[in-house]
Order: sequence, then structure tokens, then C-alpha cells
Amino acid sequence: MKEQNDTRVGIHPTLCPDGKYRWTYEVNLYTNMSIFADLMKVMAGCMAFVYLFAIIVILFQGDLDWDTFRSTTVGFFWVMVFFLFLGLVSYWIWARISGGRYAALFTMDEVSVTHEQMPKQVKRNMLISEIGLLTGLASNNLTLTSNSLLAASVQAWKSDFKDVRKVKMVRRRNLIKVNELLTKNRIYAEPEDLDFVAEYICDRCPRVND
Repeated sequence: MKEQNDTRVGIHPTLCPDGKYRWTYEVNLYTNMSIFADLMKVMAGCMAFVYLFAIIVILFQGDLDWDTFRSTTVGFFWVMVFFLFLGLVSYWIWARISGGRYAALFTMDEVSVTHEQMPKQVKRNMLISEIGLLTGLASNNLTLTSNSLLAASVQAWKSDFKDVRKVKMVRRRNLIKVNELLTKNRIYAEPEDLDFVAEYICDRCPRVND
């Protein structure tokens, strides 16, 4: 945890006057493949669902034999290879458009943690400046400034600690996976802050500690 007088406020989890920790992280899209891995898992899962559905339909129609099963499996395999290749190309194009960087702002308090995706024109040093400004404001200005940070985001994912079922740290990617029943959040932090953030989250998730 970094206090407000840290010269690197905004890079490390910084405790703001409103009782919330805020920090920013910039993912290198070429060296940190966690976002690409999630994309591939989603695509593979969707294809697997379609494949199983097709097999079940053929089974109930009474047309399932070894030749049908083999031809269907081979066909879906190549379709999956095509879509995974398409996903790879799409990721590379997106990474190029984004300048190879993914900037995100994280907010954490006693009840939840929020991941806010920033538009590509928002650079990390801009977010750090906003967090630094936030820590120096009087309490009656906190709501306005924090709302301006949220308004700048493209998309936000919020995890309520009471609903979190699993917390997993992937240290080599500077990543903490915060999973609920149907949603998965991804929290990034600097290597020296991962343990603090993971412990803070785990200590407040009753289902994880059960």
C-alpha cells in the first residue's frame, strides 16, 4: 500500500480521502497475453458449445454413427482453427490500433473492486495525474472528480466481494482473476503490489474464505 505522499501516487494502490484505493495499470498487449488468452477461451468455449449442440441434435434424430460423428468432428475442428486464427488476427489489429497498450483504472474499497477500461487516447500518465489530483482534493469535491474518472472509461467491470467465488493470482502476468458465478473480472497491479491487492480482496470475500 502506498500513502498519499508517495511520489508514484497512482501507479501503486493509493488510499484516497473517500476511503477507496485507486491505481492505474498499463498492459503491454504484445508481451502480456492475458487478454488474448481470455479471447481464445471465449471463442473456443462458444465453438465447443455449438459442436456439442450439433452432436446432440444428430443423436436425437437417430442419424449418429461413426462416420457422421467423425465428419462432424473434423468439420468443426477446422472451423475452430479458422475462427481461432481470425481471433489472432483481430487481436493483432486491435493491439496495433491501441498502440500496443491497454490502459485501465482500478478502484477498490471494502465492498467491491472495479476495472475501468480507458479509451486508447487516454495515457497512463493522465490517469496518474487524475489520481494525484483526487488525493489532494477536499472531501466535498471527491464525488465530482471520481465521477469524471468513471465518465472517461469505455467500459467498467465491477465485482462485489459478497458474490466472488474464486480469486486466483497469475504472478507472471501481474494479474489477479476475480471470478463470480457468471462474470470474470481481471485486476492488474505492479508486481510489488499483487500480494497486497490479492489479500485485500480475499479477506473481504466470504465465499472465497469458506
